[in-house]
Amino acid sequence: MLQILLVDDEPYVVDDLSITIPWVDLQFEQVHKAYSGQEALEILMRNPIDIVITDISMPEMSGLQLIEEIRSGWKHIKCVLLTGYAEFEYAKKAIENQASAYLLKPIGDEQLIEVLQQLHLEIQREWETLSSFQNTMQTFREHLPLLRDRLLNETLQGRRFTKEQLSVHMHKYQLSPMIDEHVAIMIVRLEDYFQRQDMNSIHLFEYAIVNIANELFHEQFDIWSCKDVHEYLVFLLKPKSPDVRSYSLTQTAYELQKNVSMYLKGDVSVATTSWGIFPYKVRELYQSAVALIRQRIGQETGLFLTADQQIGNQDIQIMQSLYEPPTFLHLFEANRWDAIEEKLHAVFHELKGSGEHSQEHIEVTRNYLKTAFYYFAHKNNKLLRDILAPSMNQSRKFHSPEMLKDWAMELIVQLRAYFHLGHQDQRSILINDVHDFVDSNIGYVSLQSIADHVQLHPVYLSKIYKSETGKSISDYFFQVKMEKAAHLLTNSQLKIYEISTMLGYSTAHYFIKLFKEYSHMTPQEFRERSN
Repeated sequence: MLQILLVDDEPYVVDDLSITIPWVDLQFEQVHKAYSGQEALEILMRNPIDIVITDISMPEMSGLQLIEEIRSGWKHIKCVLLTGYAEFEYAKKAIENQASAYLLKPIGDEQLIEVLQQLHLEIQREWETLSSFQNTMQTFREHLPLLRDRLLNETLQGRRFTKEQLSVHMHKYQLSPMIDEHVAIMIVRLEDYFQRQDMNSIHLFEYAIVNIANELFHEQFDIWSCKDVHEYLVFLLKPKSPDVRSYSLTQTAYELQKNVSMYLKGDVSVATTSWGIFPYKVRELYQSAVALIRQRIGQETGLFLTADQQIGNQDIQIMQSLYEPPTFLHLFEANRWDAIEEKLHAVFHELKGSGEHSQEHIEVTRNYLKTAFYYFAHKNNKLLRDILAPSMNQSRKFHSPEMLKDWAMELIVQLRAYFHLGHQDQRSILINDVHDFVDSNIGYVSLQSIADHVQLHPVYLSKIYKSETGKSISDYFFQVKMEKAAHLLTNSQLKIYEISTMLGYSTAHYFIKLFKEYSHMTPQEFRERSN
C-alpha cells in the first residue's frame, strides 16, 4: 500500500481530490494534504510518502522548488506537477529533469487515475529491482544461522516433515544430508558462572562454545546446532564414516567440556545420547538427553553424562501428539478450526493405538483440552460455563479414549458455532456504527475520521465494509450526500451554495457537477421539477 501527498495553495483543489478519487481501490493506504510547500516538507519528514502531486504556482515556495527539495532528500518519491496553460512551456522544460508527469488544470479524474496507475507500476518495478536475486541471497545468508536453528528446533519438538520436505530444507540451508543416517545428540548447559553474566555476554559465550564444538567435532562428525526452549545448546551429530563409534563421541564431548572450562573460565554440563535414525528417532533422543540432564543436575554442576547413566524407569511415555507444535493454544489463537479437529484426531489416534498409555493419560489429555477451552473463551471475554454449561460436567468420568473424544468434539463444535455467530454479529454492529457516524457527520466525514471512530485501520475498515456491503465507503459517502442534497432541494428554501457547504463541498461549482452526475440534472433543475 502506498502513501500520497497532495499540495496546493488553493484548499478546495486538495480537498476535492482527497474525497473524489477512489484511493483505496488504487491501493493508497493514506492521503496527506498540504496547503504550502513548507507544510509539505514537514509532512515528508514524518511520513513514508511515495508520490507527491503539487501545483507549480504557489507563493513562498513554488512547486518546482518543492520538487528540488524532494530530489535532494527523497530521490525515490515520484512527483507530479499541476500546471495551467500559461505555464505549460516553462513547466514542460522543468518537468524533463525533475518531475515524473504533469497534468493541466482543470484535472480530469480519469486522467489523474491513469497517471497514478502508471506511477504505481513504476514503483513496483523499482522494488522488484531492489529485491533482486543478489540482494535476496545476501539477506538469506545473513539469516542462515537463524533458519538452521529454527529447523532443528522444529525437528527436536517433533514437527512432522515428509522426507522430501526435510531434504529440501536441509539442502536449501546448506546442511549435510542426514536422512536415514545414524545420529546422536549432545546437550550443553551453561552453569552458574555464565548465567551470572548479562544477556549480551551470554550470547557471546554461546557463540564461542558452538565454535569450539565445531573445531573439535568437524573432522569426525557433521554437526548441526541450535538453542532450544530450555536455553540449552543442542548439537545433532552424524558420523562422517562408519568407523566412528560412541567412544569417539564421548571423548570429543569430554574435550569440549575441558576446553570451555580452560578458555572461557566457566563450567558446562554435557549429556550425550545413544544412536538413532534421523529424523525418526531425533525427538526421542532429544527427550532422553533432556531427561538425563534434568535428573542429574540439581545443585551439582559441571557434570558429564552419557546414555548409560539414565536413571529410573523409562517405560512411561508422554503424549507426543498432544504437546507437539502447533499446540491447541496456538491453533485456538489463530481460529484454525479445521487444524484443531485434525490435531484432536491425531491425539486420540495415539491415545487409542498405544498400549503404553494409561488412565492417567486420558485424564491429562482432558485437563490439557479444558485449559485450551478456558483460554479461548476468556481471550474472547466470555465465561466457558455460559457457553457450554450442559457439556462441561466437572464430575463426568471418561473410561475410554472414545468417550473423551466424543466430549471434546462436542465442545469444539459448540465453540466454533458460537464464536462464528458472534463474529457475524460484530460485523453487523460495525457496519451500523459506520452508517450512523456518516449520517450524523455528513458535512465533514472522511475515511480517516470513520476509522478513528470505530478504532480500526482505514485499509482494514475499507476491506470489511466492502466484503459486507459489496460497495466501497466512498460510494456510500456519495450516495448519502446526494440523497441529503435531493431532500434539502425539495423540502427547504436553502440556496445551492448553502446546501453545498452543509454537505462539506468546498465550492458550489463542484457540488453542482457531482449532483448532475448523480441525477442527470443540475440542483436548480431538480428543485424546479420537484415543485
